[in-house]
Amino acid sequence: MTRTLLRGAGTGLALFTACLLLVGCRPAKHAKPAPPPSPSPTATTSPAASPTTARLDDSYFAEGSCARALDPGGSGTGAHYEMVPCDSPGAEAKVTKRSGTLTGVAAALPHGADCPDGTDVALDLTQNALTDVAGNRSAWACLRNLRDPHPGDPGGGGGVGIVVGDCVYATKSASGSDTVAETRCDGKGDHKPEYKVDKEYVKQTVHLKGGTEATCPDEATVSFTVPAPPGTLAMNPTVACAEPVD
Repeated sequence: MTRTLLRGAGTGLALFTACLLLVGCRPAKHAKPAPPPSPSPTATTSPAASPTTARLDDSYFAEGSCARALDPGGSGTGAHYEMVPCDSPGAEAKVTKRSGTLTGVAAALPHGADCPDGTDVALDLTQNALTDVAGNRSAWACLRNLRDPHPGDPGGGGGVGIVVGDCVYATKSASGSDTVAETRCDGKGDHKPEYKVDKEYVKQTVHLKGGTEATCPDEATVSFTVPAPPGTLAMNPTVACAEPVD
């Protein structure tokens, strides 16, 4: 009985040794965990949802380049766009004007978008998706849609600033004061148009020797101060004269 047990133990030891020599087996207590699986290429985020980070310099959204919206419906500082070739099917808007890229102390000053008439979106490039603004930089791009609609046209309900032919509705500002906001004149916007701008002008500066401010004509029903364009401080705010929308 004793010889049988020793022979069995010897046979097991021989088999274990052969396993180590021939196939590289090792005791379970020294086993290493399997490496994690490589991520599947199909699990990556689509480019539209997470565009490549771009450095904010003069080549970023240069004049004449094209872009597509990452969040359709966004505007101004809330809009996010990415650059695409102008001949690509995804091109939606073209940069009609681009401010120079400011750096350092100048970038911290309120330089808003100085966009031409008909601009559909004034894009604050420091707020654009995944833009590298290291070193305190700032720049604006003025975009015009390649196809209709054009909210920057008079009555279109968007664009930069409020101009003659635009429609507005009464609302409250963030501070709680009465103000107006633009909406489409055709009634297809989120808010019903209440007034249409028929004249606008800049308040005249009041000098120390006295002076008068321009007033709306008698036929105008209401007048209001036009909100400053995004990113600017209006030193001479624009006043608009408006009449009720029929």
